[in-house]
Amino acid sequence: MVILNYLEYLKSQQDPAKYKTENLGSLRTLHIDEAYKNYALEAPEKVKRIYDGDLIWIPSPDPKRASVGIIYVQTLDGKAAFKASWKAKGGLTDWYHFREILRFNVDAVGAAKNMYRGENNERPLLLSFYDHDLIKYREEILKKSRHPIGVIVTGSGEIENGLDHLAFTQEGKSIIFTSDIGLSKLEAEIKKYKNVAIESIGPSPRELNMYRMLTILKSKYGVERFLALGGPTLSTDLINAGLVDNYFINTSAVLSGDVNVRSFFHFPDSKNLIDLELISIKMADKLPKEGKNTLYLHYIPKR
Repeated sequence: MVILNYLEYLKSQQDPAKYKTENLGSLRTLHIDEAYKNYALEAPEKVKRIYDGDLIWIPSPDPKRASVGIIYVQTLDGKAAFKASWKAKGGLTDWYHFREILRFNVDAVGAAKNMYRGENNERPLLLSFYDHDLIKYREEILKKSRHPIGVIVTGSGEIENGLDHLAFTQEGKSIIFTSDIGLSKLEAEIKKYKNVAIESIGPSPRELNMYRMLTILKSKYGVERFLALGGPTLSTDLINAGLVDNYFINTSAVLSGDVNVRSFFHFPDSKNLIDLELISIKMADKLPKEGKNTLYLHYIPKR
Protein backbone atom coordinates (compact mmCIF):
# COMPACT_ATOMS: atom_id res chain seq x y z
CA MET A 1 0.00 0.00 0.00
CA VAL A 2 1.07 3.56 -0.62
CA ILE A 3 2.42 5.10 2.57
CA LEU A 4 -0.34 7.01 4.36
CA ASN A 5 1.58 10.26 4.84
CA TYR A 6 2.13 10.47 1.06
CA LEU A 7 -1.61 10.14 0.52
CA GLU A 8 -2.05 12.95 3.01
CA TYR A 9 0.50 14.97 1.06
CA LEU A 10 -1.46 14.35 -2.14
CA LYS A 11 -4.66 15.46 -0.39
CA SER A 12 -2.99 18.70 0.67
CA GLN A 13 -2.01 19.40 -2.93
CA GLN A 14 -5.64 19.00 -4.02
CA ASP A 15 -6.96 21.60 -1.57
CA PRO A 16 -8.97 24.18 -3.63
CA ALA A 17 -8.01 26.99 -1.25
CA LYS A 18 -4.39 26.58 -2.36
CA TYR A 19 -5.24 27.86 -5.85
CA LYS A 20 -7.38 30.90 -5.11
CA THR A 21 -6.51 33.71 -7.48
CA GLU A 22 -5.85 36.14 -4.64
CA ASN A 23 -3.08 33.85 -3.34
CA LEU A 24 -1.20 34.03 -6.63
CA GLY A 25 0.79 36.90 -8.05
CA SER A 26 1.56 37.53 -11.70
CA LEU A 27 4.43 37.78 -14.14
CA ARG A 28 5.37 40.75 -16.31
CA THR A 29 6.46 40.27 -19.91
CA LEU A 30 9.78 41.96 -20.65
CA HIS A 31 10.22 40.56 -24.16
CA ILE A 32 8.29 38.37 -26.55
CA ASP A 33 9.07 37.54 -30.15
CA GLU A 34 5.94 38.39 -32.11
CA ALA A 35 6.82 35.80 -34.77
CA TYR A 36 5.89 32.96 -32.42
CA LYS A 37 2.61 34.26 -31.01
CA ASN A 38 0.59 31.97 -33.27
CA TYR A 39 1.97 29.00 -31.30
CA ALA A 40 0.08 30.01 -28.16
CA LEU A 41 -1.60 27.20 -26.23
CA GLU A 42 -5.28 27.35 -25.44
CA ALA A 43 -5.65 28.49 -21.83
CA PRO A 44 -8.22 30.01 -19.44
CA GLU A 45 -8.13 33.65 -18.39
CA LYS A 46 -6.71 32.68 -14.98
CA VAL A 47 -3.55 31.35 -16.61
CA LYS A 48 -3.27 34.34 -18.96
CA ARG A 49 -3.54 36.74 -16.02
CA ILE A 50 -0.88 35.01 -13.94
CA TYR A 51 1.42 34.38 -16.91
CA ASP A 52 0.78 37.84 -18.40
CA GLY A 53 -0.43 36.52 -21.71
CA ASP A 54 -0.24 33.29 -23.66
CA LEU A 55 2.04 30.35 -23.02
CA ILE A 56 3.87 29.58 -26.25
CA TRP A 57 4.79 26.01 -27.13
CA ILE A 58 6.67 25.32 -30.37
CA PRO A 59 5.67 22.00 -31.98
CA SER A 60 8.08 19.38 -33.25
CA PRO A 61 9.40 19.88 -36.79
CA ASP A 62 9.02 16.09 -37.18
CA PRO A 63 5.34 15.06 -37.40
CA LYS A 64 6.20 11.51 -36.32
CA ARG A 65 7.18 12.43 -32.77
CA ALA A 66 5.79 14.29 -29.78
CA SER A 67 7.17 17.76 -29.21
CA VAL A 68 9.34 18.19 -26.11
CA GLY A 69 9.64 20.87 -23.49
CA ILE A 70 12.06 20.76 -20.58
CA ILE A 71 11.95 22.89 -17.45
CA TYR A 72 15.01 23.76 -15.45
CA VAL A 73 15.58 25.92 -12.36
CA GLN A 74 18.94 27.63 -12.03
CA THR A 75 20.72 30.34 -10.04
CA LEU A 76 21.84 33.69 -11.46
CA ASP A 77 25.25 32.19 -12.18
CA GLY A 78 23.64 29.35 -14.10
CA LYS A 79 24.00 26.53 -11.59
CA ALA A 80 21.56 23.71 -11.03
CA ALA A 81 22.18 24.22 -7.36
CA PHE A 82 18.85 23.23 -5.87
CA LYS A 83 18.11 19.76 -4.58
CA ALA A 84 14.47 20.82 -4.81
CA SER A 85 12.83 23.51 -6.93
CA TRP A 86 11.13 25.02 -3.89
CA LYS A 87 14.58 25.88 -2.48
CA ALA A 88 14.95 28.45 -5.29
CA LYS A 89 12.90 30.95 -3.25
CA GLY A 90 10.70 31.84 -6.18
CA GLY A 91 7.57 31.60 -4.05
CA LEU A 92 4.07 30.37 -4.76
CA THR A 93 3.76 31.94 -8.22
CA ASP A 94 7.02 30.32 -9.32
CA TRP A 95 5.77 26.97 -8.05
CA TYR A 96 2.43 27.50 -9.81
CA HIS A 97 4.21 28.16 -13.10
CA PHE A 98 6.40 25.08 -12.70
CA ARG A 99 3.68 22.62 -11.76
CA GLU A 100 0.33 23.95 -12.94
CA ILE A 101 0.71 26.30 -15.92
CA LEU A 102 3.30 24.22 -17.76
CA ARG A 103 1.44 20.95 -17.17
CA PHE A 104 -2.28 21.43 -17.60
CA ASN A 105 -2.22 21.52 -21.44
CA VAL A 106 0.42 18.84 -22.10
CA ASP A 107 -0.32 15.19 -22.78
CA ALA A 108 2.51 13.59 -20.81
CA VAL A 109 4.96 14.55 -18.07
CA GLY A 110 8.20 12.62 -17.60
CA ALA A 111 11.00 12.08 -15.13
CA ALA A 112 13.75 9.60 -14.36
CA LYS A 113 13.65 6.69 -11.91
CA ASN A 114 14.02 8.74 -8.71
CA MET A 115 10.45 8.91 -7.42
CA TYR A 116 11.14 11.38 -4.60
CA ARG A 117 12.26 14.98 -4.55
CA GLY A 118 14.10 17.33 -2.24
CA GLU A 119 16.55 16.90 0.60
CA ASN A 120 16.31 13.55 2.37
CA ASN A 121 13.61 12.53 -0.13
CA GLU A 122 11.01 14.51 1.80
CA ARG A 123 8.44 14.78 -1.00
CA PRO A 124 7.05 12.24 -3.45
CA LEU A 125 7.31 12.98 -7.16
CA LEU A 126 4.01 14.23 -8.57
CA LEU A 127 3.62 14.29 -12.34
CA SER A 128 0.13 15.77 -12.54
CA PHE A 129 -1.38 19.16 -11.65
CA TYR A 130 -4.09 20.01 -9.09
CA ASP A 131 -5.70 23.42 -9.63
CA HIS A 132 -9.44 22.64 -9.77
CA ASP A 133 -10.06 25.47 -12.26
CA LEU A 134 -7.46 24.05 -14.63
CA ILE A 135 -8.72 20.49 -14.17
CA LYS A 136 -12.21 21.60 -15.20
CA TYR A 137 -10.84 23.52 -18.19
CA ARG A 138 -8.69 20.57 -19.28
CA GLU A 139 -11.57 18.11 -19.14
CA GLU A 140 -14.45 20.28 -20.41
CA ILE A 141 -12.74 22.61 -22.92
CA LEU A 142 -9.59 20.78 -24.00
CA LYS A 143 -11.35 17.38 -23.83
CA LYS A 144 -8.27 15.75 -22.32
CA SER A 145 -8.01 13.14 -19.59
CA ARG A 146 -7.86 14.34 -15.97
CA HIS A 147 -4.13 13.54 -15.62
CA PRO A 148 -1.34 13.85 -18.16
CA ILE A 149 0.27 10.48 -18.81
CA GLY A 150 3.11 9.88 -16.37
CA VAL A 151 6.35 8.81 -18.06
CA ILE A 152 9.27 7.26 -16.20
CA VAL A 153 12.54 6.59 -18.04
CA THR A 154 14.84 3.97 -16.51
CA GLY A 155 17.32 2.09 -18.66
CA SER A 156 18.19 -0.33 -15.86
CA GLY A 157 14.57 -1.14 -15.06
CA GLU A 158 15.09 0.05 -11.50
CA ILE A 159 12.50 2.31 -9.88
CA GLU A 160 13.86 3.90 -6.73
CA ASN A 161 11.51 3.16 -3.82
CA GLY A 162 9.48 0.78 -5.99
CA LEU A 163 6.29 0.88 -8.02
CA ASP A 164 4.04 1.40 -5.00
CA HIS A 165 4.05 5.14 -5.55
CA LEU A 166 1.52 7.92 -6.17
CA ALA A 167 2.60 8.34 -9.79
CA PHE A 168 1.59 4.74 -10.52
CA THR A 169 -1.37 4.32 -8.17
CA GLN A 170 -3.10 7.72 -7.98
CA GLU A 171 -2.26 9.72 -11.11
CA GLY A 172 -3.90 7.99 -14.05
CA LYS A 173 -1.98 6.14 -16.74
CA SER A 174 1.79 5.71 -16.54
CA ILE A 175 4.32 4.38 -19.02
CA ILE A 176 7.77 3.09 -18.10
CA PHE A 177 10.34 3.31 -20.90
CA THR A 178 13.29 1.03 -20.39
CA SER A 179 15.75 -1.30 -22.15
CA ASP A 180 15.34 -4.96 -23.04
CA ILE A 181 17.27 -5.73 -19.86
CA GLY A 182 15.03 -3.47 -17.78
CA LEU A 183 11.96 -4.98 -19.39
CA SER A 184 12.94 -8.45 -18.18
CA LYS A 185 13.26 -7.08 -14.63
CA LEU A 186 9.94 -5.25 -14.56
CA GLU A 187 7.60 -7.30 -16.72
CA ALA A 188 6.27 -9.58 -13.98
CA GLU A 189 5.89 -6.85 -11.36
CA ILE A 190 4.15 -4.46 -13.74
CA LYS A 191 1.21 -6.83 -14.18
CA LYS A 192 0.02 -5.89 -10.67
CA TYR A 193 -0.63 -2.33 -11.83
CA LYS A 194 -3.48 -2.07 -14.34
CA ASN A 195 -2.74 1.56 -15.26
CA VAL A 196 0.97 1.05 -15.95
CA ALA A 197 2.41 0.11 -19.35
CA ILE A 198 6.01 -0.70 -20.21
CA GLU A 199 7.93 -0.15 -23.44
CA SER A 200 11.46 -1.10 -24.48
CA ILE A 201 13.41 1.54 -26.41
CA GLY A 202 16.87 -0.03 -26.51
CA PRO A 203 18.88 -3.23 -26.03
CA SER A 204 20.74 -2.13 -22.89
CA PRO A 205 20.52 0.57 -20.16
CA ARG A 206 23.00 2.86 -21.92
CA GLU A 207 21.46 2.44 -25.37
CA LEU A 208 18.05 4.06 -25.06
CA ASN A 209 16.56 5.59 -28.18
CA MET A 210 14.86 8.84 -27.14
CA TYR A 211 13.48 9.39 -30.63
CA ARG A 212 11.77 5.99 -30.51
CA MET A 213 10.24 6.92 -27.15
CA LEU A 214 8.74 10.09 -28.61
CA THR A 215 7.37 8.30 -31.68
CA ILE A 216 5.79 5.64 -29.46
CA LEU A 217 4.26 8.31 -27.26
CA LYS A 218 2.66 9.96 -30.27
CA SER A 219 1.62 6.96 -32.38
CA LYS A 220 0.51 4.60 -29.60
CA TYR A 221 -0.59 6.93 -26.80
CA GLY A 222 -1.68 10.08 -28.66
CA VAL A 223 0.87 12.37 -27.01
CA GLU A 224 1.43 15.63 -28.89
CA ARG A 225 3.30 17.53 -26.13
CA PHE A 226 5.70 15.97 -23.63
CA LEU A 227 7.14 17.93 -20.67
CA ALA A 228 10.34 16.50 -19.19
CA LEU A 229 11.12 17.63 -15.67
CA GLY A 230 14.64 18.92 -15.06
CA GLY A 231 16.85 15.92 -14.45
CA PRO A 232 20.45 15.68 -15.68
CA THR A 233 20.25 12.27 -17.36
CA LEU A 234 16.88 12.51 -19.07
CA SER A 235 17.35 16.14 -20.10
CA THR A 236 20.88 15.53 -21.40
CA ASP A 237 19.77 12.53 -23.46
CA LEU A 238 16.96 14.52 -25.05
CA ILE A 239 19.23 17.51 -25.70
CA ASN A 240 22.02 15.39 -27.18
CA ALA A 241 19.54 13.74 -29.53
CA GLY A 242 18.36 17.15 -30.74
CA LEU A 243 14.82 16.47 -29.57
CA VAL A 244 14.05 19.43 -27.30
CA ASP A 245 11.73 21.98 -28.88
CA ASN A 246 11.13 24.24 -25.87
CA TYR A 247 13.50 25.18 -23.04
CA PHE A 248 11.73 26.76 -20.05
CA ILE A 249 14.50 28.04 -17.78
CA ASN A 250 13.54 29.69 -14.50
CA THR A 251 16.38 31.78 -13.09
CA SER A 252 16.17 32.46 -9.37
CA ALA A 253 17.61 35.71 -7.98
CA VAL A 254 20.25 34.00 -5.85
CA LEU A 255 23.89 33.14 -6.51
CA SER A 256 25.35 29.68 -6.14
CA GLY A 257 29.10 30.30 -6.32
CA ASP A 258 29.70 26.54 -6.35
CA VAL A 259 32.28 25.72 -9.03
CA ASN A 260 31.54 22.01 -8.62
CA VAL A 261 27.96 22.35 -9.83
CA ARG A 262 27.56 22.42 -13.59
CA SER A 263 25.39 24.94 -15.37
CA PHE A 264 22.49 24.16 -17.67
CA PHE A 265 24.55 25.06 -20.73
CA HIS A 266 27.54 22.94 -19.72
CA PHE A 267 27.15 19.26 -20.42
CA PRO A 268 30.49 17.41 -20.29
CA ASP A 269 29.07 14.57 -22.36
CA SER A 270 27.26 16.79 -24.84
CA LYS A 271 27.95 15.89 -28.45
CA ASN A 272 27.13 19.23 -30.02
CA LEU A 273 26.79 22.86 -29.08
CA ILE A 274 23.18 24.00 -29.34
CA ASP A 275 22.29 27.33 -30.88
CA LEU A 276 19.27 28.62 -28.96
CA GLU A 277 16.96 31.53 -29.67
CA LEU A 278 15.38 33.45 -26.79
CA ILE A 279 11.72 34.03 -27.63
CA SER A 280 10.33 35.37 -24.37
CA ILE A 281 11.41 36.83 -21.04
CA LYS A 282 9.04 37.22 -18.13
CA MET A 283 9.69 38.41 -14.61
CA ALA A 284 7.90 37.86 -11.32
CA ASP A 285 6.09 41.12 -10.70
CA LYS A 286 3.03 41.42 -8.44
CA LEU A 287 3.66 38.78 -5.82
CA PRO A 288 1.88 38.54 -2.46
CA LYS A 289 4.04 37.43 0.46
CA GLU A 290 7.02 36.29 -1.60
CA GLY A 291 10.25 37.49 -3.14
CA LYS A 292 10.52 39.04 -6.60
CA ASN A 293 12.90 39.00 -9.53
CA THR A 294 12.72 35.38 -10.71
CA LEU A 295 13.18 35.36 -14.49
CA TYR A 296 11.20 33.04 -16.76
CA LEU A 297 13.12 32.43 -19.97
CA HIS A 298 11.80 30.51 -22.96
CA TYR A 299 14.33 29.36 -25.54
CA ILE A 300 13.90 27.29 -28.69
CA PRO A 301 16.58 25.75 -30.92
CA LYS A 302 17.32 27.80 -34.02
CA ARG A 303 16.08 26.03 -37.12
